[in-house]
Amino acid sequence: MYPNLFGIDGFSMTFMIIIGVIAAAALLFVYLHKNGVHSNSFLDLGVVVIVTVIVGIIFAILFENVYEAIKHSANGEQPHWTWGMTFYGGLAGGVPTFLLTYKFYYLRHNKPILDRIVIIAPACITLGHAFGRIGCFLSGCCYGIETDAANGILFPGMDHPVVPTQIIESIFLFTLTVVLALFAFKYSFKYNFTIYMVFYGVFRFIIEFFRGDERGQLAGLSPSQYWCILLVVLAFPVYLLLKKKMPVYNEDKADEI
Repeated sequence: MYPNLFGIDGFSMTFMIIIGVIAAAALLFVYLHKNGVHSNSFLDLGVVVIVTVIVGIIFAILFENVYEAIKHSANGEQPHWTWGMTFYGGLAGGVPTFLLTYKFYYLRHNKPILDRIVIIAPACITLGHAFGRIGCFLSGCCYGIETDAANGILFPGMDHPVVPTQIIESIFLFTLTVVLALFAFKYSFKYNFTIYMVFYGVFRFIIEFFRGDERGQLAGLSPSQYWCILLVVLAFPVYLLLKKKMPVYNEDKADEI
């Protein structure tokens, strides 16, 4: 819709990613400060966040090129490099990077805080992702199938309105952010990651059926839908891991959920 924000070619997506990263980092630091983490450690944690974002973006681009290769191979075409990004690639690269950087850099100078990070991290992910989807809308990518419904959007270069899947997903993600943040701030709920994995995995699996941008399919499902299945399946072992390893903060409040 408006890919060239501020008159800069293709800057809309970049701008929304920057806003999303800042918002997610702010939410993380506010929560940690509220829960007893000294601000002196925030500089080292900032380094961890920056490295995570950089590696996440690299993986997001690499995964998108894998998707493009699948699509072009199915059509008998020669794959070509793209600077597009996919969320699941960023997640797959970002989470391990965060854990490794936290372990080998942050813990060299600071006390462990992973137990508190795990509580708020899912809300940070959904918040940053929500802004990213607005960037998709502005850039005119990740659009939906053609529709005659009143909520259809006519993007430049198209001759028929399409389902605004980017905005639908953004609204869902902002809503999920509010729920996860509430559970974190009010209840210190340690199973937020499980909630995120199940709810986002199911939602994304469904919304994929309404996506109209061709990204290739395997056995009738898009690559992202296979990631959705994996995300939901892994939710149970993650729940067991959190139950075994994570302490419960504000236990009286947690029992109120």
